[in-house]
Amino acid sequence: MSAEDARSELRQQIFSLLSEVAGGVLENQTIEADTEFPETGMSSIEYLALIEKIETKLDVFIDLEENEDLTTVDKFCDYLLEQVPAG
Repeated sequence: MSAEDARSELRQQIFSLLSEVAGGVLENQTIEADTEFPETGMSSIEYLALIEKIETKLDVFIDLEENEDLTTVDKFCDYLLEQVPAG
C-alpha cells in the first residue's frame, strides 16, 4: 500500500468516526479534511469522544497536552501517520 493510499484509508476511518460522534453536527454540512472542528459547531465532549474512538479503533494514545493542534481530519492523519513506523 502506498503512503497516499494509507493516508486516504486513514482519512476515511477518521471521517467515519467523526460522523459517529458528531452526526447531528455533520448532517447539515460538508466537512472537508482541512475544516477546523470548532468551525463545525463540534462540542468539546464530541471532540473528546472522537479522540477516544480514534485511540480505541487504531490502538494509539493521543496526548492532548502535547497535541493541542489536532483540530482537523488532516492534522489527525499527519499525527497518526507519524506514529506508525514506515514499513
